[in-house]
Amino acid sequence: MPKHRNAFLAGTALCLLVSASTPLRAQLSDAINDAILGGGAPQPQVSNPPSEQPADAGQPPAAGPPPASEQPPAAAAPEPQPDPSAQNPGAQNPGARDPSVQATPEPIAPPAASNQAAPAMASPSYANDPGATPVPGTVAPGLARLSTGDEPSLGNGIRVSQDDISNGTIGFRQIMEIGRHLFTQSFTAVEGYGEGPTGPREKKRHQIAANGIGPMAAFLQVPWMRVHGLDAQACLECHNVAGFETPAGGATPGRTVRPDRVSGAGAVTSAAIINPLLEDPAPKWVVDAFRERGVADPGNMYAVFLRNPPHVFGAGYTQKLAEEMSFDLLAQRRSAIDQATQNRGQWYEIRLNSKGTDFGRYQVRVDAGAPRPGESLQPCGSEPTLVERCDLIEGVSEDFVVRPFQWKGIASNMRNFVRDALNFHFAMVPTELVAAGANPDPDGDGLVDEVSIGEVTALTAFALGARPPSTFAPSDGAEAARVAHGRDIFEGRAGLDASLACVTCHQASKTVLNPVVRVHDPRPDRESMRIVARESSNAAPVLTVTDNGVGLGQAAPRGLLLPVEQEFLEGGQTPAKERAVQGQSAARESSGRRPPQGAAFAFNLNMNTPFEDRVFLASQPRLPSDATGAVEVPLFSDLKRHRMGRCLADVIHQQTDRAGVFVKRDEFVTRPLWGLADTGPWLHDGRALSIRDAILKHSDQACADDGSGYVSEANATVAAFQALPAEDQEALLAFLHTMRLPRDASFDGVDQNR
Repeated sequence: MPKHRNAFLAGTALCLLVSASTPLRAQLSDAINDAILGGGAPQPQVSNPPSEQPADAGQPPAAGPPPASEQPPAAAAPEPQPDPSAQNPGAQNPGARDPSVQATPEPIAPPAASNQAAPAMASPSYANDPGATPVPGTVAPGLARLSTGDEPSLGNGIRVSQDDISNGTIGFRQIMEIGRHLFTQSFTAVEGYGEGPTGPREKKRHQIAANGIGPMAAFLQVPWMRVHGLDAQACLECHNVAGFETPAGGATPGRTVRPDRVSGAGAVTSAAIINPLLEDPAPKWVVDAFRERGVADPGNMYAVFLRNPPHVFGAGYTQKLAEEMSFDLLAQRRSAIDQATQNRGQWYEIRLNSKGTDFGRYQVRVDAGAPRPGESLQPCGSEPTLVERCDLIEGVSEDFVVRPFQWKGIASNMRNFVRDALNFHFAMVPTELVAAGANPDPDGDGLVDEVSIGEVTALTAFALGARPPSTFAPSDGAEAARVAHGRDIFEGRAGLDASLACVTCHQASKTVLNPVVRVHDPRPDRESMRIVARESSNAAPVLTVTDNGVGLGQAAPRGLLLPVEQEFLEGGQTPAKERAVQGQSAARESSGRRPPQGAAFAFNLNMNTPFEDRVFLASQPRLPSDATGAVEVPLFSDLKRHRMGRCLADVIHQQTDRAGVFVKRDEFVTRPLWGLADTGPWLHDGRALSIRDAILKHSDQACADDGSGYVSEANATVAAFQALPAEDQEALLAFLHTMRLPRDASFDGVDQNR
């Protein structure tokens, strides 16, 4: 029988706009504290050691002020200071482009005859709050009741529809509690866990084990397949590694796990073993990818992808950075197209750069008689109104969307990852994945409406609200000096050639300009009404994805805007900096706590408005922010994909969250290093059992030549590391060991030696 759900009131934060007559600097601070639900007290903040950071990138000027939006108006950003290294690009940030001011796209000769570079760009930097301090310790948490693993997870007070959240009737704390519950609890069969006999995976494994001795025969009597999903009952089973510590007062130096491990990384036993061929039917892109490699019948493949679970800490900051970088790249592409449209027949080129990350160059021509390009554009090379050169774009997909999540950078936002993980790991099918008119029970277990849109929203909000990783500062003077020397080596100021330093890819920090993070609402379908679903509590159309079977990376069809693209258009097609510093031409007040347009939920990363008045300790401390609300995020990544060579290459390419947009076999997004020391084993499949081993495996020398022709971009850097004196290598490793996952001080009152 289909399940019936119990609605539970929920609500969300709202980004309010302030009057355009307010001075710009006052606008941002008021927008964050007053306009977003009336102001509030600052939250405890992380103290991280100051460092030389890569300069943020400027963007091409917008054609005009954007229309009013739900995004908070921002104060004028600090003016860029003269940089003595401006004539020597890479001196402060090796590998970064010359940070000069962005110019408009320049006309160029046809690509065949010229390969000239476009002007480089720059942007201001922001100082940390010098008064920030870590959250203090508190007493041990109290206990309301004990529960068992036999209880259904989706009961009264937890079940929530998106309508309830959008009505604005409950607060941030309740949404976060529901999200934490969904993250930590075990889903059970009575609420939809697992597949029935006709499920896409269950059907296939019975087919290939019909004689009782096939490769899947051992799984026929157990509820978990382990290979290709049904490999856990809760998010916490995989995301639970947060490091070790030696408790005070012990009789020995024996270590134990940290008490709070929610949102951590995963041990090698938690690695996802992904084989999309074990679906019925197997996704066409997977079959085609094997055919391209000359494998006509890959049916004996045990695994296609292996993925070690990364930690989730600081995910809200990471998503916001990627969205602002996407705004920049989308605006730069549009700026070049606008110039080419005004001067038809002439090639134009623009440098693609955001927040210090260089994404190569984009070239475009609009021929005479071609229709004027529309507001929404297809990925590079697919837009029929344009002649484009796409091979100069580096480290980002042809749709110009920066994807920060999953090892290859295939998910553009946390909701897409959460939605797909529920389906893949638990067969808890989110309603938003069920197409209108399609079988309402795609996993064949006799249950429908297994996870509502509102419940995915709550789980996503909890994941995005997790506190950020931190940096451990040694108290011993000699060790502190060794760590400082290691950082100098890492950043190319000692020992290594600056052009080969680790910081060329693992850039120390990037700045979030607008701290309001959004969970997108999948219901409004603006582009593709043929692909809709309906949540049981609401007859409104639901934007969905389909035709991909089961697996990580469910893909939206071409022509359907991703949330970041929709927000870009709604914001006047302006880059991130312009959105943050210019006043709103038609600012207006809003009422209630309803989410911004296109958002299912929104909250302030600084958590300093009354709406976030009872913040989880699990969300504290926060990163410091400046007077404008901007946040410097020390994630140690450029959020760009790089070629990692033959040793790390996957068996086939992998699809992103957009159909037809793939990541090459040997490309991976630069993994943020914050929290590195507590997340072993390392690398995408857990093959490295030490941080040193992870460094060495960046090189093609770590394996035999397989004839693929893939070459790692890190070969020279690894060779330079190996050439360092032993004491310098150890200093670099000592610095990397200071990058820790955050420690919840609320457990300080617990005697772990008792």
